[in-house]
Amino acid sequence: MTMRTSTITFSLVMICSILLVNNASAQITSSPYSIFGMGSIEENSIGECKAMGGTGIAFLSNHSLNFLNPASNDGLDSLVTIFELGFFGKYTSFSTSKKSQALFDANIKYAAMGFRITPRWATSYGITSYSTIGYNINVLSPVEGSLLTYNKTFSGEGGVNQFNFGNSYKITRNIIFGINAVYLFGTIKHSESSETFNYSIQNLTYLSNFNLNYGLNYQFVKNRWKYNIGLIYNNGKTLTTKNVSTVITGYGTEIIKSHTNEFKIPKTVGIGLAFGKNFFRGGIDYEMKSWKDIDLTNTLVEIRNSNRFSLGIELPSFGIRRGTNKMIFYRFGAEFNGSYLIIDKVPINYRSISFGAGIPVKGILSVINVSFELGQNGSEKNGLFKENFCTLHLDLSLKELWFMKRKYY
Repeated sequence: MTMRTSTITFSLVMICSILLVNNASAQITSSPYSIFGMGSIEENSIGECKAMGGTGIAFLSNHSLNFLNPASNDGLDSLVTIFELGFFGKYTSFSTSKKSQALFDANIKYAAMGFRITPRWATSYGITSYSTIGYNINVLSPVEGSLLTYNKTFSGEGGVNQFNFGNSYKITRNIIFGINAVYLFGTIKHSESSETFNYSIQNLTYLSNFNLNYGLNYQFVKNRWKYNIGLIYNNGKTLTTKNVSTVITGYGTEIIKSHTNEFKIPKTVGIGLAFGKNFFRGGIDYEMKSWKDIDLTNTLVEIRNSNRFSLGIELPSFGIRRGTNKMIFYRFGAEFNGSYLIIDKVPINYRSISFGAGIPVKGILSVINVSFELGQNGSEKNGLFKENFCTLHLDLSLKELWFMKRKYY
């Protein structure tokens, strides 16, 4: 495949992926907790990091791309351009103290591309979800002035996408600085409807704005072990919004109000430690998002700062494949995330374990990263939902030697 053909192929796939991700956000989640704010917040971990509990703040992008820290781009090979496409399938069992229901969601998750520009400067860009909304809740409501009840449905879809343009620059031999320019955009739709009274109230919000994320990576060697310390920072941002509410009945459609709502991206700080020797590596992450100054105007919901902890390891396969381009990497991890929600005095916490492998293949499709994530979210206390889920992540990594100088004899 020539460089010209590769460029056209990668560009077309990236454009298609952007369109798919932009149109697919409503199918990424079915969580009832996505009814609040901008919905369920999606973490930035992609590719091989998913199998290690989402750990990666201090990892460099050796085998695949890493959105957790823009400084990670420094790990990209000078001869190779990487393109990645991520998919997922998620089976979730929702349960309360009285009932249970199971749902399945599947879609494209992200698309990304990265390469080195100079010996000190590397870049990547891609699109993924920042938040997702997808719920359908049926309730019985009383008919005013009587003992009768009727069915009412609350539903939501959409979310916020983010287009990332990350750059890393090696300041010294050991210190790497990274900056990520982000464009956030999307739509959020909340609806209330009833077939009994033949009405639907739809609340549609358009969101967008630019933001900047920063990262640092410091690396050193001690006793033949290689260590990396990663730092990330995001000052937060208020999104530009436009809201339209519409009432639909059997008599027609009426726009009842058009105004702006305030949605904020929280301030974020994180630190990670990575360590490795030969073909083994591991890492630990901590990340805090400052949500406390965000008001959801719901008396049953209390907002707190979210705290995420994760750890992960990567082990090489043994035998004759060790140290060759046919070597398989096995990965394991765990994650705990205390979300920003406390509902009716019950904290909504996310916990999971994960495992997977990076499998090399021949041709332009160089690596398949596959991982399984098993976990829980929420609680059955006070009539809330508990989610037990199993997620399959499938990430395709394509590599092409764009910048190799060919010799002819």
